[in-house]
Amino acid sequence: MRLFVKFVLLGIVGVCSVVLSGCSFIWTTENGDPATPEDIKSSVEKEFSVVHPNLVLQSSVVEKEKPFQRNVYVFYDESNGISFTTNSVVKRPTLPAPGGERKNDADFAYADAYLNHLNGRVSNLTKQYGMQTATVDEQHMLMDSKLKRRAGQSDVSLFDEGEFIFVDDTVKGADMVAVLKGIYNLYSPNNDKHLLSASYGRKVTFYYLPKGEVDKTKAQYIKGFRFLSKNKDWRETLLENYGSESMDTQQLERNLASSLQAMVK
Repeated sequence: MRLFVKFVLLGIVGVCSVVLSGCSFIWTTENGDPATPEDIKSSVEKEFSVVHPNLVLQSSVVEKEKPFQRNVYVFYDESNGISFTTNSVVKRPTLPAPGGERKNDADFAYADAYLNHLNGRVSNLTKQYGMQTATVDEQHMLMDSKLKRRAGQSDVSLFDEGEFIFVDDTVKGADMVAVLKGIYNLYSPNNDKHLLSASYGRKVTFYYLPKGEVDKTKAQYIKGFRFLSKNKDWRETLLENYGSESMDTQQLERNLASSLQAMVK
């Protein structure tokens, strides 16, 4: 009986290897090859077609030989001017079966790189409304500062992830809502959710920084917003972050604007 089960499982592995070749989740053998650069290129360009990637392989390194080989690929997207690194591996199966699983993190790596490169466009958007956005280098500096803020009974990071946007008392709540809507369109081009899905969502946080103050570590937390793939449109994003009895998008925007206005000191 045990031998029969083994042959059945090996048969499944063989079928999956043929049918699912090139997928990010695939059965193979422990001495099988990881997904190739061509597999990764094809998959990413299809998954994120909304932003028209054109991937060019920059380097390919075998970090670990078989069994359970691990490769590292670096790609450059000529269309969007971004680079990303992905691990393409054969791992021990999650299920109790012989062989291995072929996996890679290309979708996350690409989505994260693409969303990070939008920082400049977010900055240009916020400038139109008299706000400042931390650069990517400033983001790292602020996160490394380990500054805390009080949230209920706990101390949490003042600067944790995503975009950090700074406002002063000349900024209106309606301006902040307009910025959020613009960022939603950047993160969900043509309402496509693949970038947010692959990156497990994206966070944007507003801070109060008095006019003329240049030290961003002195900023005070206002409110954070999450953009998630499960929210099918802008209205659902508003409901996710603000919550309201109203289901009307414009009313939700007005309510959120009033709430944010009251938080700006």
